[in-house]
Amino acid sequence: MVGQERKAVLKVTRGLHSLVYRFDPAYALDLSVPPIARVEAASEGIFLVTAPGEEFGTLSAPGKGLVVLAEQDGTLHLTIQACQSGGSLDASLELSRIEAQRLSVAAPSSRQRTPLTPGASEFLVRAHVSLRGDLSAARGEWLCGPALPGRIEGLEVRGVGTECPVEYQVATGGRTGGWSSWFPAGAYAGSRGKALPLIGLRLRLTDAAPSDLMLRGEALFLGGSPVVRSGREIEFTGPSPLDPLVGLRLDMVPLVRGETVSDPVGRQDNRPENRLRVFRREMPQAGAA
Repeated sequence: MVGQERKAVLKVTRGLHSLVYRFDPAYALDLSVPPIARVEAASEGIFLVTAPGEEFGTLSAPGKGLVVLAEQDGTLHLTIQACQSGGSLDASLELSRIEAQRLSVAAPSSRQRTPLTPGASEFLVRAHVSLRGDLSAARGEWLCGPALPGRIEGLEVRGVGTECPVEYQVATGGRTGGWSSWFPAGAYAGSRGKALPLIGLRLRLTDAAPSDLMLRGEALFLGGSPVVRSGREIEFTGPSPLDPLVGLRLDMVPLVRGETVSDPVGRQDNRPENRLRVFRREMPQAGAA
């Protein structure tokens, strides 16, 4: 093993977590050998559970993972070590809390749903979300989003009691990625359980939709802020080409002629510069609306 390495310190909150070594398409594109990640030390009260057959505390390749049990807040001290002379030290590690989703019912007066626009169709947005399964959101409501982000791997727009005049395309990363063909409402676009989150989304109204309607959507990508798009056809992409879609809200509203559409340029990119990217998924507190 070559001595080229670098160190990192990861903060861990009290609870049960998973630490996963994410695959980076750059390894395949430039044929580089991924580095090895090791947990060299942990604070008092933090325990590691490694998969059978794996070296303790070691993530030997992308796709490997371990469980972190933290009885109190603390830190993990990691070493990223190249597998060959001059090899890559770029690694993406994801720390996720392992916990059942806490659901709470808001008081009826705390939130009023947007009335259905005359001529518009009632619909649901259904999606497969990494580590959570299939979720649904009503028209005008967040699917995942700022309060509970999650990597969306595929979705469908389905009419409720009537046909929904919407078509959509999705984009995924990886060797076989790119934009899909257009899907009609009710058809699932994307994947399930393949760790291929969506990195782009396009939606448009069909000719069957009244001419005085438009779509209004709000999307959240990892590393960015929520962005609003309005029009008969809208498109969402992240701050960088590989940032996954982690939240979506969609509605059908009256068409506003000449409405200015939000510009995605200038969205804040909160990722550190050293490319040891650590993604955290925190669960909301019980009782949150």
